[in-house]
Amino acid sequence: MSTVGLVEECLQDPPQVHKGIATGVWATQRTCYDFILSKVTDGSTTLETGLGVSTVLFARLGCSHTCVVPAQVEIDNVTAYFDERGIEHENVRFVTGFSDEVLPRLKIDPVDLFLIDGAHGYPAPIIDWFYGAQHLRRGGTLVLDDIQLRQVQALDAFLQKDPRWVELSRTDKWVAYRRESEGSLREAERKQPAFSAPDSLRDQILQTTETALRDAKTVARKVKYRLRRWQGNRRRWPLSRGRP
Repeated sequence: MSTVGLVEECLQDPPQVHKGIATGVWATQRTCYDFILSKVTDGSTTLETGLGVSTVLFARLGCSHTCVVPAQVEIDNVTAYFDERGIEHENVRFVTGFSDEVLPRLKIDPVDLFLIDGAHGYPAPIIDWFYGAQHLRRGGTLVLDDIQLRQVQALDAFLQKDPRWVELSRTDKWVAYRRESEGSLREAERKQPAFSAPDSLRDQILQTTETALRDAKTVARKVKYRLRRWQGNRRRWPLSRGRP
């Protein structure tokens, strides 16, 4: 299959699957779709939470694709879109349900690319990552959309410091990482540098400030003690009498 102009075609004729939005579909930046195109080919195993332009792109690329989405009406709409345009989608599997319920029990072959773009309410992105990204093969690609949202930023901030992930590309809207491990993402707290020694400027400032405050309190106690001794000595030996 020729992929020349494929992203442009998908953006010019997107599926009408989401209500309450003028374009009929929530979409990310074109650069994200271009990046996905550079990472997967016909026969790649892919997974996503959420549904939209990316689902069409995965289908047209010929991926063995699994899409987790809670709304059956969205699945019906995109399936009708495929049929009306003669787009083959035999290799696209839709799993109906909320991702926090579906992903923990999902059976799937090792995944080449996983796109997290479903529910954004905290901690949904983190749950999607923990249960979905465990299926990523070593060297597989994780893509997070909507990193401008604080709920997604929490996961992004962790991945930036986790040695199991290497950043590949980033904009103000999405980010991609390469996985350097495989299997379960379960991990002991002592192996998580994101929560061990502070290395951000803010953490260093806070730590330095706390240390300075402790030192200042110690000095204040010493000054107070010496002042009391001086006051006691002054009462015992008034200045008018000279030195004791």
